[in-house]
Amino acid sequence: MTVREKHHGLSSLPRLILLACSQCCVFPVALAADQGAVPVVAVTLGDYAFEPAEIRLKAGQPVILELKNTDRITPHNLTLDDEAAGLSIDLDVSGGKTARVELTPTVPGTYTFYCNKKLPFMKSHREHGMEGHLIVTP
Repeated sequence: MTVREKHHGLSSLPRLILLACSQCCVFPVALAADQGAVPVVAVTLGDYAFEPAEIRLKAGQPVILELKNTDRITPHNLTLDDEAAGLSIDLDVSGGKTARVELTPTVPGTYTFYCNKKLPFMKSHREHGMEGHLIVTP
């Protein structure tokens, strides 16, 4: 028996068998958990723009929008309000911060989202071109 085997209490072969068995038992459970995970769509807000400006989703499938404001000071938000489609989002994201919102679109169509922020006596962020489209397919 080597010094290493004495230290661990097991020879190499039993340790390998134990490791292999533990992987067989644990790995399928991890796969099953990942199969139910809600997909995340990363959206960057900054410089009066959304990136991507077009988001395609499938009706009935939940998704998490992860909104990251890359402007250090300027606050932005994502506003999408369409009663007929059952979509109502108004999520503020402070400068340099990230926020998440989960949604499940149900009605196929094209919906406009935008930033509704505006400083006094200035154009709104939307008027600067900060808008995009959510396209929901059947």
